[in-house]
Amino acid sequence: PRVVARRPEGRAVGLRAALQRFGEGGEGEGAVATDKGALAEAELKQRLRELLPIISADMADDEVVNQDEGWLDEGHEWVGRQVLRVFPEAANPQSLGKITRWLPPNEETSEGALFHVVHDDGDAEDLELGEAEAALEAFAQKERDELLHPPVLAQPHYENRLERKALRIKPSALGLAGARDELLDFEEWLPPLPGR
Repeated sequence: PRVVARRPEGRAVGLRAALQRFGEGGEGEGAVATDKGALAEAELKQRLRELLPIISADMADDEVVNQDEGWLDEGHEWVGRQVLRVFPEAANPQSLGKITRWLPPNEETSEGALFHVVHDDGDAEDLELGEAEAALEAFAQKERDELLHPPVLAQPHYENRLERKALRIKPSALGLAGARDELLDFEEWLPPLPGR
């Protein structure tokens, strides 16, 4: 949103325009202030002084006196549980989080319970009962899927580079007898296990 103030003579003064003119003032890192830059800076300071009461009033309107009123950190089985939120349009469509507190239903206003979720990326949101149930079920489904189909970790391909390429032996060339001998040699190399 663009912040605009009215001067007594009725002319609109935009902070964005003043900032843009200040940026065009020719001042850069290590540069000496020019007359044009000094004028742009003075204009910017004047505009900021004019807009300060408006910005302060807007900030006071947005201020919440007691944001935590009524929220409970305990008393519901879902507090502390992991959730998974799905945002199909987002760049990262899945977001893991945790329910950290809840607001019981308000019978006077007929508002249902709310559940405060803090996501792993630092974002937070308040979910209604149905949204919280869906997020809990999505997380449970993700865990079931991972149990049935655990992720496969790719193993790096090993190649013996100490030997010349012509002398390298590949596991497929060992055969059963060769593999047995290699395993026996390896077993001799290992330290003895305790209790054996």
